Amino acid sequence: MKNKHSDKRSTPFLFFFKLLLEILILVFFLGCQKKAGPKNFILITLDTQRADHVSAYDPRNAATPNIDLMAREGILFKNAYSLIPITLPSHASLFFSEPPYKIKNCNNGQAIKAKRSIPSFVNLFRKKGFATAAFVSLGVVGSHFGLGQGFELYEDSFPKDRWYLAAGEVNERVFPWLEKNKDRPFFLWVHYSDPHDPYAPPYVPLDFKLYLNDRLVNETSLQKYTLNQVTLDLKPGKNELRIEFKNEFDPNPDHFLGRLDKLEFSPALDQKQLRVDFTRGWFIRHSDNVFFLTGESLINIYNDADLKQVQLTFRGRPLLSEQATRICYKREVEYMDGEIGKLWDKLRELQLFDKTAVLLAGDHGEGLGEYRTDYGDPHIGHIHYIYNIYMKVPLIIRDPTLIKKGVVREEFVTLLDIAPTITNMMGLKPFSHFQGRNLLRLNKKENLVIFCETYKPEAERDRFGMLSFPWHLIFTPEDKKYELFNLEKDPQEMANLYRGKDVPPDLLPLKQKLEAFAREALSGKEEVKIDEKTAEMLKAFCYIR
Repeated sequence: MKNKHSDKRSTPFLFFFKLLLEILILVFFLGCQKKAGPKNFILITLDTQRADHVSAYDPRNAATPNIDLMAREGILFKNAYSLIPITLPSHASLFFSEPPYKIKNCNNGQAIKAKRSIPSFVNLFRKKGFATAAFVSLGVVGSHFGLGQGFELYEDSFPKDRWYLAAGEVNERVFPWLEKNKDRPFFLWVHYSDPHDPYAPPYVPLDFKLYLNDRLVNETSLQKYTLNQVTLDLKPGKNELRIEFKNEFDPNPDHFLGRLDKLEFSPALDQKQLRVDFTRGWFIRHSDNVFFLTGESLINIYNDADLKQVQLTFRGRPLLSEQATRICYKREVEYMDGEIGKLWDKLRELQLFDKTAVLLAGDHGEGLGEYRTDYGDPHIGHIHYIYNIYMKVPLIIRDPTLIKKGVVREEFVTLLDIAPTITNMMGLKPFSHFQGRNLLRLNKKENLVIFCETYKPEAERDRFGMLSFPWHLIFTPEDKKYELFNLEKDPQEMANLYRGKDVPPDLLPLKQKLEAFAREALSGKEEVKIDEKTAEMLKAFCYIR
Protein backbone atom coordinates (compact mmCIF):
# COMPACT_ATOMS: atom_id res chain seq x y z
CA MET A 1 0.00 0.00 0.00
CA LYS A 2 1.41 3.47 -1.01
CA ASN A 3 2.17 6.09 1.60
CA LYS A 4 0.11 9.19 0.70
CA HIS A 5 2.37 11.48 2.78
CA SER A 6 5.42 10.19 0.93
CA ASP A 7 3.77 11.04 -2.41
CA LYS A 8 3.06 14.60 -1.29
CA ARG A 9 6.64 15.14 -0.12
CA SER A 10 8.09 13.86 -3.39
CA THR A 11 5.97 16.13 -5.58
CA PRO A 12 7.93 19.36 -4.84
CA PHE A 13 11.20 17.44 -5.21
CA LEU A 14 10.21 16.15 -8.67
CA PHE A 15 9.08 19.62 -9.67
CA PHE A 16 12.39 21.24 -8.71
CA PHE A 17 14.38 18.36 -10.22
CA LYS A 18 12.61 18.84 -13.57
CA LEU A 19 13.11 22.60 -13.35
CA LEU A 20 16.81 22.20 -12.62
CA LEU A 21 17.17 19.73 -15.49
CA GLU A 22 15.47 22.14 -17.89
CA ILE A 23 17.74 24.97 -16.74
CA LEU A 24 20.85 22.83 -17.24
CA ILE A 25 19.72 21.83 -20.72
CA LEU A 26 19.02 25.47 -21.56
CA VAL A 27 22.43 26.57 -20.29
CA PHE A 28 24.10 23.79 -22.28
CA PHE A 29 22.43 24.83 -25.51
CA LEU A 30 23.09 28.52 -24.91
CA GLY A 31 26.76 27.75 -24.34
CA CYS A 32 27.27 25.37 -27.20
CA GLN A 33 24.74 26.33 -29.80
CA LYS A 34 24.50 29.34 -32.01
CA LYS A 35 22.30 32.28 -32.52
CA ALA A 36 21.13 32.80 -36.08
CA GLY A 37 23.94 31.58 -38.35
CA PRO A 38 26.37 33.81 -40.26
CA LYS A 39 25.18 35.36 -43.49
CA ASN A 40 28.55 35.22 -45.27
CA PHE A 41 31.79 33.29 -45.15
CA ILE A 42 35.40 34.33 -45.77
CA LEU A 43 38.19 31.79 -46.14
CA ILE A 44 41.65 33.30 -45.63
CA THR A 45 44.68 31.22 -46.51
CA LEU A 46 48.13 32.40 -45.47
CA ASP A 47 50.71 30.95 -47.80
CA THR A 48 53.89 29.71 -46.06
CA GLN A 49 52.70 30.83 -42.61
CA ARG A 50 54.27 28.95 -39.71
CA ALA A 51 52.02 28.42 -36.70
CA ASP A 52 54.77 29.52 -34.31
CA HIS A 53 54.95 32.92 -36.04
CA VAL A 54 51.40 33.82 -35.03
CA SER A 55 51.50 35.35 -31.57
CA ALA A 56 48.28 33.61 -30.50
CA TYR A 57 50.31 30.39 -30.84
CA ASP A 58 53.71 31.68 -29.73
CA PRO A 59 54.29 35.35 -28.80
CA ARG A 60 58.09 35.10 -29.06
CA ASN A 61 58.51 35.24 -32.84
CA ALA A 62 56.12 37.79 -34.33
CA ALA A 63 53.35 40.15 -33.25
CA THR A 64 50.05 39.46 -35.04
CA PRO A 65 47.30 41.32 -33.12
CA ASN A 66 44.77 41.17 -35.95
CA ILE A 67 45.05 37.41 -36.41
CA ASP A 68 45.01 37.10 -32.60
CA LEU A 69 41.65 38.89 -32.54
CA MET A 70 40.18 35.87 -34.32
CA ALA A 71 41.57 33.59 -31.62
CA ARG A 72 40.16 35.76 -28.81
CA GLU A 73 36.73 35.81 -30.40
CA GLY A 74 36.71 32.33 -31.90
CA ILE A 75 38.31 28.90 -31.82
CA LEU A 76 42.04 28.23 -32.19
CA PHE A 77 43.21 24.75 -33.20
CA LYS A 78 46.56 24.19 -31.56
CA ASN A 79 47.58 21.13 -33.60
CA ALA A 80 46.60 21.77 -37.22
CA TYR A 81 48.54 20.19 -40.06
CA SER A 82 48.97 20.53 -43.78
CA LEU A 83 49.34 17.28 -45.73
CA ILE A 84 51.96 18.56 -48.17
CA PRO A 85 54.45 21.47 -48.07
CA ILE A 86 53.65 22.57 -51.64
CA THR A 87 51.19 25.39 -52.33
CA LEU A 88 48.93 24.15 -55.12
CA PRO A 89 48.35 20.57 -53.88
CA SER A 90 47.91 21.82 -50.31
CA HIS A 91 45.14 24.17 -51.40
CA ALA A 92 43.63 21.41 -53.54
CA SER A 93 43.37 19.13 -50.49
CA LEU A 94 41.63 21.99 -48.68
CA PHE A 95 39.02 22.65 -51.38
CA PHE A 96 38.35 19.01 -52.32
CA SER A 97 38.86 17.46 -48.85
CA GLU A 98 40.99 14.70 -50.32
CA PRO A 99 44.74 14.11 -49.88
CA PRO A 100 47.08 15.07 -52.73
CA TYR A 101 47.84 11.50 -53.81
CA LYS A 102 44.10 10.85 -54.21
CA ILE A 103 43.57 14.04 -56.22
CA LYS A 104 46.74 13.18 -58.20
CA ASN A 105 48.02 16.69 -57.71
CA CYS A 106 51.51 16.52 -56.24
CA ASN A 107 53.40 19.57 -57.53
CA ASN A 108 52.94 23.18 -58.47
CA GLY A 109 52.24 23.56 -62.17
CA GLN A 110 50.37 20.23 -62.31
CA ALA A 111 46.80 21.04 -63.31
CA ILE A 112 44.06 19.31 -61.32
CA LYS A 113 41.98 17.08 -63.55
CA ALA A 114 38.30 17.95 -63.28
CA LYS A 115 36.23 15.08 -61.90
CA ARG A 116 32.51 15.46 -61.46
CA SER A 117 32.60 12.92 -58.64
CA ILE A 118 34.84 15.11 -56.46
CA PRO A 119 33.84 18.77 -56.96
CA SER A 120 35.16 21.63 -54.84
CA PHE A 121 32.96 22.63 -51.89
CA VAL A 122 32.65 26.13 -53.42
CA ASN A 123 30.13 24.67 -55.88
CA LEU A 124 27.68 24.27 -52.97
CA PHE A 125 27.74 28.02 -52.35
CA ARG A 126 27.31 28.80 -56.04
CA LYS A 127 24.27 26.52 -56.29
CA LYS A 128 22.67 28.23 -53.28
CA GLY A 129 22.92 31.62 -54.94
CA PHE A 130 25.88 33.01 -52.99
CA ALA A 131 28.21 35.47 -54.67
CA THR A 132 31.54 33.64 -54.91
CA ALA A 133 34.95 35.20 -55.51
CA ALA A 134 38.63 34.37 -55.10
CA PHE A 135 41.55 36.81 -54.91
CA VAL A 136 44.91 35.06 -55.02
CA SER A 137 48.43 36.40 -54.63
CA LEU A 138 50.68 33.71 -56.17
CA GLY A 139 50.79 32.54 -59.75
CA VAL A 140 50.99 28.89 -58.70
CA VAL A 141 47.32 29.00 -57.64
CA GLY A 142 46.07 30.51 -60.88
CA SER A 143 42.60 29.37 -61.93
CA HIS A 144 43.92 27.36 -64.89
CA PHE A 145 45.47 24.90 -62.43
CA GLY A 146 42.03 23.77 -61.28
CA LEU A 147 41.05 25.68 -58.13
CA GLY A 148 38.51 27.89 -59.88
CA GLN A 149 35.51 25.56 -59.52
CA GLY A 150 32.42 27.35 -58.24
CA PHE A 151 33.85 30.87 -58.33
CA GLU A 152 32.02 33.56 -60.30
CA LEU A 153 35.15 35.70 -60.10
CA TYR A 154 38.71 34.38 -59.81
CA GLU A 155 41.18 37.26 -59.78
CA ASP A 156 44.63 35.90 -60.58
CA SER A 157 46.28 38.56 -62.75
CA PHE A 158 49.80 39.74 -61.92
CA PRO A 159 52.18 42.53 -62.90
CA LYS A 160 54.61 41.86 -65.74
CA ASP A 161 57.63 41.88 -63.46
CA ARG A 162 56.53 39.27 -60.87
CA TRP A 163 54.24 36.36 -60.07
CA TYR A 164 53.09 37.58 -56.66
CA LEU A 165 51.11 40.35 -54.96
CA ALA A 166 51.60 41.97 -51.57
CA ALA A 167 48.69 41.82 -49.11
CA GLY A 168 47.89 45.49 -49.66
CA GLU A 169 47.57 44.88 -53.41
CA VAL A 170 45.22 41.96 -52.72
CA ASN A 171 43.09 44.18 -50.48
CA GLU A 172 42.88 46.79 -53.23
CA ARG A 173 41.07 44.16 -55.32
CA VAL A 174 39.00 42.65 -52.49
CA PHE A 175 37.53 45.86 -51.04
CA PRO A 176 35.65 47.04 -54.19
CA TRP A 177 34.18 43.54 -54.54
CA LEU A 178 32.96 43.63 -50.93
CA GLU A 179 31.37 47.03 -51.49
CA LYS A 180 29.58 45.72 -54.56
CA ASN A 181 28.36 42.48 -52.91
CA LYS A 182 27.73 43.60 -49.32
CA ASP A 183 23.96 43.16 -49.62
CA ARG A 184 24.18 39.66 -51.07
CA PRO A 185 25.21 36.47 -49.23
CA PHE A 186 28.74 35.66 -50.31
CA PHE A 187 31.62 33.21 -50.07
CA LEU A 188 35.01 34.87 -50.46
CA TRP A 189 38.48 33.33 -50.60
CA VAL A 190 41.36 35.71 -49.85
CA HIS A 191 44.86 34.33 -50.40
CA TYR A 192 47.77 36.23 -48.84
CA SER A 193 51.34 35.04 -49.45
CA ASP A 194 53.64 37.64 -47.92
CA PRO A 195 55.56 35.11 -45.74
CA HIS A 196 56.51 33.31 -48.95
CA ASP A 197 59.95 34.02 -50.40
CA PRO A 198 60.87 36.73 -51.43
CA TYR A 199 60.68 38.16 -47.90
CA ALA A 200 60.18 41.79 -48.90
CA PRO A 201 57.32 43.94 -47.59
CA PRO A 202 56.39 46.82 -49.90
CA TYR A 203 58.20 49.33 -47.70
CA VAL A 204 61.68 47.84 -48.23
CA PRO A 205 64.03 50.51 -49.66
CA LEU A 206 65.52 50.58 -53.14
CA ASP A 207 68.86 48.84 -52.69
CA PHE A 208 70.16 48.40 -56.26
CA LYS A 209 71.38 51.17 -58.59
CA LEU A 210 72.58 50.61 -62.15
CA TYR A 211 74.70 53.22 -63.93
CA LEU A 212 75.67 53.28 -67.61
CA ASN A 213 78.67 55.52 -68.20
CA ASP A 214 77.96 57.23 -64.84
CA ARG A 215 74.31 57.90 -65.73
CA LEU A 216 71.66 56.26 -63.50
CA VAL A 217 69.52 54.04 -65.74
CA ASN A 218 67.74 51.83 -63.20
CA GLU A 219 66.95 51.77 -59.49
CA THR A 220 65.12 48.87 -57.88
CA SER A 221 64.85 46.65 -54.82
CA LEU A 222 66.71 43.42 -55.37
CA GLN A 223 65.01 42.05 -52.26
CA LYS A 224 61.62 42.04 -54.05
CA TYR A 225 62.98 39.60 -56.65
CA THR A 226 61.24 41.31 -59.55
CA LEU A 227 62.13 40.90 -63.22
CA ASN A 228 63.84 44.09 -64.41
CA GLN A 229 64.35 45.12 -68.03
CA VAL A 230 66.55 48.08 -68.96
CA THR A 231 67.37 49.46 -72.40
CA LEU A 232 71.05 50.37 -72.70
CA ASP A 233 72.15 52.95 -75.30
CA LEU A 234 75.73 51.93 -76.00
CA LYS A 235 78.20 54.41 -77.43
CA PRO A 236 81.02 53.23 -79.69
CA GLY A 237 83.98 51.84 -77.80
CA LYS A 238 84.10 51.10 -74.08
CA ASN A 239 80.87 51.34 -72.04
CA GLU A 240 80.98 51.05 -68.27
CA LEU A 241 78.03 49.36 -66.51
CA ARG A 242 78.40 49.98 -62.78
CA ILE A 243 76.25 48.52 -59.99
CA GLU A 244 75.87 49.88 -56.49
CA PHE A 245 74.15 47.43 -54.15
CA LYS A 246 73.44 47.75 -50.42
CA ASN A 247 72.60 44.82 -48.18
CA GLU A 248 71.19 46.18 -44.92
CA PHE A 249 72.45 43.15 -43.01
CA ASP A 250 76.06 43.39 -44.22
CA PRO A 251 77.65 46.86 -44.43
CA ASN A 252 80.94 45.67 -45.99
CA PRO A 253 80.81 46.53 -49.74
CA ASP A 254 83.73 44.18 -50.46
CA HIS A 255 81.71 41.12 -49.43
CA PHE A 256 79.55 39.24 -51.87
CA LEU A 257 76.21 40.77 -50.87
CA GLY A 258 73.76 39.48 -53.46
CA ARG A 259 73.19 37.21 -56.41
CA LEU A 260 71.61 37.58 -59.83
CA ASP A 261 69.83 34.40 -60.87
CA LYS A 262 69.08 35.96 -64.24
CA LEU A 263 71.42 38.27 -66.16
CA GLU A 264 70.87 38.36 -69.91
CA PHE A 265 71.62 40.74 -72.76
CA SER A 266 69.44 40.85 -75.85
CA PRO A 267 70.77 40.50 -78.43
CA ALA A 268 73.38 38.31 -76.74
CA LEU A 269 76.79 39.93 -76.41
CA ASP A 270 78.67 37.14 -78.15
CA GLN A 271 79.02 38.80 -81.51
CA LYS A 272 82.26 40.18 -82.82
CA GLN A 273 81.13 43.76 -82.43
CA LEU A 274 79.91 43.42 -78.83
CA ARG A 275 82.01 41.98 -76.02
CA VAL A 276 81.46 41.91 -72.29
CA ASP A 277 83.95 41.76 -69.47
CA PHE A 278 82.89 41.20 -65.83
CA THR A 279 85.68 43.45 -64.63
CA ARG A 280 85.27 43.84 -60.89
CA GLY A 281 83.21 42.50 -57.97
CA TRP A 282 81.87 39.28 -59.53
CA PHE A 283 81.95 35.56 -58.95
CA ILE A 284 80.15 33.57 -61.64
CA ARG A 285 78.92 30.06 -60.88
CA HIS A 286 78.84 28.70 -64.40
CA SER A 287 77.05 25.44 -63.50
CA ASP A 288 73.73 27.31 -63.13
CA ASN A 289 74.61 30.82 -64.38
CA VAL A 290 74.35 32.55 -61.01
CA PHE A 291 76.21 35.85 -60.69
CA PHE A 292 77.36 36.84 -57.20
CA LEU A 293 78.09 40.55 -56.75
CA THR A 294 79.75 42.80 -54.21
CA GLY A 295 78.56 46.24 -53.13
CA GLU A 296 80.29 47.83 -56.13
CA SER A 297 80.49 45.72 -59.27
CA LEU A 298 81.59 46.64 -62.76
CA ILE A 299 80.86 45.30 -66.24
CA ASN A 300 82.66 46.70 -69.29
CA ILE A 301 80.88 46.38 -72.62
CA TYR A 302 82.98 46.97 -75.75
CA ASN A 303 80.97 48.14 -78.74
CA ASP A 304 82.92 48.07 -81.98
CA ALA A 305 79.96 49.43 -83.95
CA ASP A 306 78.02 52.71 -84.05
CA LEU A 307 75.40 53.67 -81.47
CA LYS A 308 73.62 50.51 -80.50
CA GLN A 309 70.75 49.52 -78.18
CA VAL A 310 70.69 46.32 -76.15
CA GLN A 311 68.27 45.20 -73.49
CA LEU A 312 69.49 43.99 -70.11
CA THR A 313 67.17 41.66 -68.17
CA PHE A 314 68.03 40.76 -64.58
CA ARG A 315 66.52 39.38 -61.39
CA GLY A 316 68.20 38.64 -58.09
CA ARG A 317 68.18 38.74 -54.33
CA PRO A 318 70.40 39.73 -51.41
CA LEU A 319 72.44 37.08 -49.62
CA LEU A 320 70.95 36.72 -46.14
CA SER A 321 72.22 34.96 -43.05
CA GLU A 322 69.87 32.72 -41.08
CA GLN A 323 69.30 35.50 -38.56
CA ALA A 324 68.60 38.04 -41.33
CA THR A 325 66.18 35.62 -42.99
CA ARG A 326 64.22 35.24 -39.75
CA ILE A 327 64.04 39.02 -39.38
CA CYS A 328 62.74 39.42 -42.94
CA TYR A 329 60.22 36.60 -42.51
CA LYS A 330 58.94 38.23 -39.31
CA ARG A 331 58.58 41.59 -41.10
CA GLU A 332 56.48 39.96 -43.80
CA VAL A 333 54.20 38.25 -41.27
CA GLU A 334 53.68 41.48 -39.34
CA TYR A 335 53.07 43.52 -42.50
CA MET A 336 50.47 40.96 -43.64
CA ASP A 337 48.80 41.03 -40.22
CA GLY A 338 48.44 44.80 -40.56
CA GLU A 339 46.67 44.33 -43.90
CA ILE A 340 44.38 41.71 -42.32
CA GLY A 341 43.50 44.39 -39.78
CA LYS A 342 42.51 46.65 -42.69
CA LEU A 343 40.24 43.86 -43.94
CA TRP A 344 38.56 43.75 -40.50
CA ASP A 345 38.11 47.56 -40.67
CA LYS A 346 36.52 47.29 -44.11
CA LEU A 347 34.10 44.62 -42.90
CA ARG A 348 33.14 46.86 -39.95
CA GLU A 349 32.69 49.84 -42.27
CA LEU A 350 30.32 47.81 -44.46
CA GLN A 351 28.54 46.41 -41.36
CA LEU A 352 29.63 42.87 -42.33
CA PHE A 353 31.99 42.04 -39.47
CA ASP A 354 29.28 40.58 -37.24
CA LYS A 355 27.47 38.89 -40.12
CA THR A 356 30.45 37.04 -41.55
CA ALA A 357 32.23 33.90 -40.35
CA VAL A 358 35.95 33.66 -41.10
CA LEU A 359 38.22 30.63 -41.22
CA LEU A 360 41.94 31.39 -41.41
CA ALA A 361 44.55 28.73 -42.14
CA GLY A 362 48.10 28.35 -43.36
CA ASP A 363 48.79 26.06 -46.32
CA HIS A 364 52.21 24.90 -45.05
CA GLY A 365 55.10 26.18 -42.96
CA GLU A 366 58.63 27.32 -43.80
CA GLY A 367 62.14 26.32 -42.87
CA LEU A 368 64.24 29.20 -41.55
CA GLY A 369 67.56 27.43 -41.19
CA GLU A 370 66.66 24.90 -38.50
CA TYR A 371 67.71 21.97 -40.70
CA ARG A 372 70.60 21.34 -43.06
CA THR A 373 70.35 20.24 -46.66
CA ASP A 374 72.23 17.23 -48.02
CA TYR A 375 74.97 19.71 -48.98
CA GLY A 376 75.30 21.03 -45.42
CA ASP A 377 73.64 24.40 -46.06
CA PRO A 378 70.88 25.76 -43.79
CA HIS A 379 67.54 25.03 -45.44
CA ILE A 380 65.42 28.10 -46.15
CA GLY A 381 62.04 27.37 -47.74
CA HIS A 382 59.67 24.42 -47.90
CA ILE A 383 58.79 21.61 -50.37
CA HIS A 384 61.71 19.24 -49.63
CA TYR A 385 61.01 18.21 -46.05
CA ILE A 386 58.02 17.21 -43.90
CA TYR A 387 59.22 17.97 -40.39
CA ASN A 388 56.89 19.77 -38.01
CA ILE A 389 57.96 23.31 -38.94
CA TYR A 390 57.00 22.64 -42.56
CA MET A 391 53.65 20.99 -41.80
CA LYS A 392 52.18 22.63 -38.69
CA VAL A 393 49.99 25.59 -39.58
CA PRO A 394 47.66 28.07 -37.90
CA LEU A 395 43.94 27.30 -38.10
CA ILE A 396 41.43 29.67 -36.44
CA ILE A 397 37.67 30.08 -36.84
CA ARG A 398 35.75 33.21 -35.89
CA ASP A 399 31.98 32.82 -36.09
CA PRO A 400 30.27 35.92 -34.62
CA THR A 401 27.10 33.89 -34.01
CA LEU A 402 28.81 31.47 -31.62
CA ILE A 403 28.35 32.25 -27.92
CA LYS A 404 31.59 30.75 -26.60
CA LYS A 405 34.75 32.70 -27.46
CA GLY A 406 38.46 32.26 -26.94
CA VAL A 407 38.29 28.46 -27.21
CA VAL A 408 41.52 26.48 -27.69
CA ARG A 409 41.21 22.96 -29.11
CA GLU A 410 44.02 20.46 -28.59
CA GLU A 411 42.84 17.77 -31.03
CA PHE A 412 44.96 17.00 -34.09
CA VAL A 413 43.28 18.28 -37.25
CA THR A 414 44.22 18.79 -40.91
CA LEU A 415 43.32 20.96 -43.86
CA LEU A 416 41.03 18.15 -45.03
CA ASP A 417 38.66 19.24 -42.25
CA ILE A 418 38.10 22.74 -43.64
CA ALA A 419 35.61 21.92 -46.43
CA PRO A 420 33.20 19.88 -44.26
CA THR A 421 33.47 22.47 -41.47
CA ILE A 422 32.61 25.43 -43.68
CA THR A 423 29.71 23.67 -45.38
CA ASN A 424 28.25 22.52 -42.04
CA MET A 425 28.63 25.99 -40.54
CA MET A 426 26.66 27.47 -43.44
CA GLY A 427 23.92 24.84 -43.39
CA LEU A 428 25.04 23.16 -46.62
CA LYS A 429 25.16 19.41 -47.07
CA PRO A 430 28.80 18.27 -47.47
CA PHE A 431 29.79 16.17 -50.46
CA SER A 432 30.05 12.46 -49.79
CA HIS A 433 33.67 12.29 -50.98
CA PHE A 434 34.93 14.58 -48.22
CA GLN A 435 37.56 12.82 -46.10
CA GLY A 436 37.74 15.51 -43.44
CA ARG A 437 35.61 16.08 -40.34
CA ASN A 438 33.50 18.93 -39.00
CA LEU A 439 35.86 20.82 -36.68
CA LEU A 440 32.94 21.95 -34.52
CA ARG A 441 31.88 18.35 -33.85
CA LEU A 442 35.15 16.58 -33.10
CA ASN A 443 35.38 13.36 -31.15
CA LYS A 444 37.84 14.19 -28.36
CA LYS A 445 38.69 10.51 -27.87
CA GLU A 446 39.72 10.00 -31.51
CA ASN A 447 43.48 9.50 -32.02
CA LEU A 448 43.87 10.89 -35.50
CA VAL A 449 46.60 9.46 -37.72
CA ILE A 450 47.93 12.05 -40.18
CA PHE A 451 49.72 11.09 -43.41
CA CYS A 452 52.00 13.66 -45.08
CA GLU A 453 53.69 13.62 -48.45
CA THR A 454 56.01 15.59 -50.75
CA TYR A 455 57.20 14.76 -54.26
CA LYS A 456 59.82 15.12 -56.94
CA PRO A 457 60.50 16.88 -59.24
CA GLU A 458 60.09 19.96 -57.04
CA ALA A 459 61.22 18.15 -53.90
CA GLU A 460 64.66 16.56 -54.00
CA ARG A 461 63.14 13.25 -52.85
CA ASP A 462 59.71 11.69 -52.57
CA ARG A 463 59.03 11.65 -48.83
CA PHE A 464 56.18 10.31 -46.73
CA GLY A 465 55.31 10.86 -43.11
CA MET A 466 52.90 9.49 -40.55
CA LEU A 467 52.02 11.33 -37.36
CA SER A 468 50.33 9.46 -34.54
CA PHE A 469 51.07 11.54 -31.48
CA PRO A 470 53.57 11.52 -29.94
CA TRP A 471 55.28 9.66 -32.79
CA HIS A 472 56.26 11.15 -36.13
CA LEU A 473 57.77 8.66 -38.58
CA ILE A 474 59.26 9.85 -41.90
CA PHE A 475 60.19 7.56 -44.81
CA THR A 476 62.35 8.42 -47.83
CA PRO A 477 61.95 5.41 -50.19
CA GLU A 478 64.75 6.39 -52.59
CA ASP A 479 67.30 6.26 -49.76
CA LYS A 480 65.50 3.56 -47.75
CA LYS A 481 65.77 6.00 -44.87
CA TYR A 482 63.54 6.26 -41.81
CA GLU A 483 63.38 9.03 -39.21
CA LEU A 484 61.47 8.72 -35.96
CA PHE A 485 60.73 11.56 -33.54
CA ASN A 486 58.91 11.82 -30.24
CA LEU A 487 57.05 15.13 -30.49
CA GLU A 488 56.24 15.15 -26.80
CA LYS A 489 59.90 15.01 -25.72
CA ASP A 490 61.47 16.51 -28.85
CA PRO A 491 59.02 18.99 -30.48
CA GLN A 492 61.85 20.47 -32.60
CA GLU A 493 62.56 17.01 -34.07
CA MET A 494 66.32 17.07 -33.64
CA ALA A 495 66.90 13.53 -32.28
CA ASN A 496 66.21 10.74 -34.76
CA LEU A 497 65.24 7.70 -32.67
CA TYR A 498 65.09 5.21 -35.52
CA ARG A 499 67.53 2.35 -34.99
CA GLY A 500 66.52 -0.13 -37.66
CA LYS A 501 65.59 -3.49 -36.19
CA ASP A 502 65.50 -1.98 -32.71
CA VAL A 503 62.18 -0.23 -33.42
CA PRO A 504 59.85 -0.89 -30.46
CA PRO A 505 57.30 -3.60 -31.35
CA ASP A 506 54.36 -1.25 -30.73
CA LEU A 507 55.70 1.02 -33.51
CA LEU A 508 55.94 -1.71 -36.14
CA PRO A 509 52.28 -1.25 -37.21
CA LEU A 510 53.05 2.46 -37.72
CA LYS A 511 55.97 1.60 -39.97
CA GLN A 512 53.90 -0.91 -41.95
CA LYS A 513 51.08 1.59 -42.46
CA LEU A 514 53.53 4.23 -43.66
CA GLU A 515 55.15 1.85 -46.13
CA ALA A 516 51.74 0.85 -47.49
CA PHE A 517 50.79 4.51 -47.84
CA ALA A 518 54.01 5.27 -49.74
CA ARG A 519 53.46 2.33 -52.12
CA GLU A 520 49.90 3.41 -52.88
CA ALA A 521 50.86 7.06 -53.39
CA LEU A 522 53.80 6.29 -55.68
CA SER A 523 51.86 3.72 -57.72
CA GLY A 524 49.31 6.36 -58.70
CA LYS A 525 51.71 9.26 -59.17
CA GLU A 526 51.46 10.90 -62.57
CA GLU A 527 54.22 12.67 -64.47
CA VAL A 528 54.17 16.45 -64.15
CA LYS A 529 53.83 18.14 -67.54
CA ILE A 530 54.20 21.91 -67.59
CA ASP A 531 54.31 24.49 -70.36
CA GLU A 532 57.11 27.00 -70.94
CA LYS A 533 55.31 29.89 -69.21
CA THR A 534 54.62 27.79 -66.10
CA ALA A 535 58.24 26.62 -66.06
CA GLU A 536 59.44 30.23 -66.09
CA MET A 537 57.12 31.04 -63.17
CA LEU A 538 58.35 28.05 -61.15
CA LYS A 539 61.95 29.07 -61.82
CA ALA A 540 61.12 32.57 -60.57
CA PHE A 541 60.00 31.02 -57.26
CA CYS A 542 63.11 28.76 -57.24
CA TYR A 543 60.83 25.71 -57.27
CA ILE A 544 62.69 24.26 -60.23
CA ARG A 545 66.02 25.04 -61.90
